[in-house]
Amino acid sequence: MSRKANVEHIAKRKERIIRAAVTAFARTGLKATSMDDIVEESGMSKGAIYWYFKSKDEIISELINTFFDPKEIEKLKQMLANGTARERIDKFIGYMIEQMNMMRRFRPVIQELYVIALRDQKIKKMTKKTFQESVPLLQRIIEDGIKKKEFRKVDAYQVTLALYEIVEGAALFWSLDLMDVDFEKQLRGGMNLILDGIKIQ
Repeated sequence: MSRKANVEHIAKRKERIIRAAVTAFARTGLKATSMDDIVEESGMSKGAIYWYFKSKDEIISELINTFFDPKEIEKLKQMLANGTARERIDKFIGYMIEQMNMMRRFRPVIQELYVIALRDQKIKKMTKKTFQESVPLLQRIIEDGIKKKEFRKVDAYQVTLALYEIVEGAALFWSLDLMDVDFEKQLRGGMNLILDGIKIQ
């Protein structure tokens, strides 16, 4: 097997394990799920699973890297590079809706990861890094809108946090069925309330 083929083989095997882990975690929760559950869900041998991941914690770490992929930040930067501030924020909203639709069945797992991050510094550091990279990206768009007279002079950082709070709040209601929420309608509506409030008439 060539080096390239071997790398692809390893990637596919690890992806299969991660998919199995997500399915098991979504069904029984992170804490209650055992390595044996993941082995059974994957259809692979226990030895094969342990060859790639020595523990459930290693799988969780890989899972976080999958959910909060740094490549997505670069993709988002390119997507938001051009247009007016409002157009770029609309692209951001579209991106978030697309991501939520893709990740909906995994949202309970992501919510559990947030809870674990409260007491696990390693997971907290990994999740925090994603927000530390994405928040300034949206903040710069707000600042650019202020500079170009699209928006009033406001605290761009506070506006950015408010926009992210709408994303996370709508996602929580939607993914956990806490309320009957149309995620796209709620997200666009909440975002527009803020953006209409700061735009220059």
